[in-house]
Amino acid sequence: MTEYTTDDFLGGLVRLKQEKDGYRATSDAVLLAAAVPARSGQDILDVGCGNGAACLCLAARVPDLSLTGIDIQREVGDLAVENAALNNQKFRFIHADIGTFIPDLHEKTFHHVLTNPPYFTEDPVRRTPQHALAHKENVPLSQWIEFCLKHVRPKGTFTIIHRAERLPEILALLQGKLGGITVVPFWPKAGVKPKRVLVQGTLGTRKPFVLHPGFILHNDDNTRTVQTEDIMRRGAPLSF
Repeated sequence: MTEYTTDDFLGGLVRLKQEKDGYRATSDAVLLAAAVPARSGQDILDVGCGNGAACLCLAARVPDLSLTGIDIQREVGDLAVENAALNNQKFRFIHADIGTFIPDLHEKTFHHVLTNPPYFTEDPVRRTPQHALAHKENVPLSQWIEFCLKHVRPKGTFTIIHRAERLPEILALLQGKLGGITVVPFWPKAGVKPKRVLVQGTLGTRKPFVLHPGFILHNDDNTRTVQTEDIMRRGAPLSF
């Protein structure tokens, strides 16, 4: 029998039911949500939504959003719907493989598309098949990003968080397709090379590329920096 825990995010602003030994949301989802410049009344698409962590953290900061998530795993998507109800939010889950035609999303575009895709091209060592599927790149990153961009409306944004070593590939895939591309590295500590980067761009703008100085997540004693604590515990936006 599957066991679950119910965990606090954003200092209790968001509650998430998660599989104890399966896919579990991480700080990447919180950082991703903090970066999306959404406004009330806008619609959001989370590609590879998992249990809804990113969407629900975003909705805790910005009220009255229309939330849609797509994932290949029905079980975690069903958890996203359950978690939305737990947090008094509405969430539309689409169970589908983004490598196939999806009638429910045909020609539909969104104000903001966000994604925290599977990071590993090799087979990761994970506790369960579901956990492994959430981390293995079964759809090539090029196809994943192409799908996301297809659903961004004019002047809408695309935001992705990924491993730092994939940054050149991500930028190459976005070249000529988005404007105002901003790269934000996340430094685990001062002087330590980044493990994650966030990339955001806008469809239909000619704003120049920006390489942001980035954010230091932890102090030398492993405690969170003030800015990290504001994001993780109080749902503050990631301003850049």
